[in-house]
Amino acid sequence: MIPASHHARSPESAPPDPGTPCNLSLAGRALANSGTVANAFQSAATWSLALFLLAACKKEPPSRSLGVREMTKADLAELVEVLTPLGKAVTSDITDRRLQRGLELLARLRAGGRENGLEALALLGEKPRGDTTRPVDVERGLLDVAAHAAPQDARPLLEVLVTQYGASLELRTDAALLLAETSPERALEVLQPMVVKAHPSQTQPPAEFLVKSWVLACDRTGRSPVPELADVATNLLMDETARIRAVKELGKRPEPLAIQVLQAILIESTGDGYLRRMAAQGIRDSLPKESACEVFNQVADREADLSFLQFLRDMLEKNCEHGAPAPSNPR
Repeated sequence: MIPASHHARSPESAPPDPGTPCNLSLAGRALANSGTVANAFQSAATWSLALFLLAACKKEPPSRSLGVREMTKADLAELVEVLTPLGKAVTSDITDRRLQRGLELLARLRAGGRENGLEALALLGEKPRGDTTRPVDVERGLLDVAAHAAPQDARPLLEVLVTQYGASLELRTDAALLLAETSPERALEVLQPMVVKAHPSQTQPPAEFLVKSWVLACDRTGRSPVPELADVATNLLMDETARIRAVKELGKRPEPLAIQVLQAILIESTGDGYLRRMAAQGIRDSLPKESACEVFNQVADREADLSFLQFLRDMLEKNCEHGAPAPSNPR
């Protein structure tokens, strides 16, 4: 039953005109307007509105036979069952079988078309029985199906998860990756300000995975992620895991700015040793061998950190024809 307030004065609460194409993004916006995913899933009024909008769509997609729909529901019910954690006493062979079955169901449901995604969204909207909460692995699986099978319909919910506090960090992390994978153009708009912000004003998905999602969205759209990766890699105030991820990604992209940043990180003698090692490996993989060896020799000749000096000499011996020369200023 939809409250009376949803039937008047709000253009988004009215059913679509049967004579015009259906816009199911209204249902997603109904979820987004609830504030958080948890509220969206638990608010009967909000979810009733979303389902009402879904049900009002008569032209898209074409109705499927009852048998096909029931098969989808059965697959989703089994997916929920196999993704629900078992007791600690369960043997590994049972766990492995359930994992394999879960992967099979995910692949089938992902490829099953838009209505599979809509069924997954509807199942996400159902309140769990009793006072229990739905396991996060189950929500992650249903969200995965929804995003891949019905990306346009799932997009508003993914944006809510990425940008608003409320759901678990695991689910929000998955949402960032799924948004980048299934709606990369929109992901660029949503993620760009989040990726380069060292001190976010609210809790957001882990910085490392925001960087990973950013790179995925850029690769899907043909845009270079290097400018933002350079900002992350060189920002000392940025989360360390994000900087490491950015440096690793820069090492895969032989663009002038990427190489410049890697060299800057490599020669910073007071910098993070692990980050400098990642930069050295990126230079090895990005530059021609002669150029990379010249950089390593120059840095080794001025290196004050004995541990890192040994790392550079190992890099020279393994990757350069003449090995590691003796330092000009023996220590």
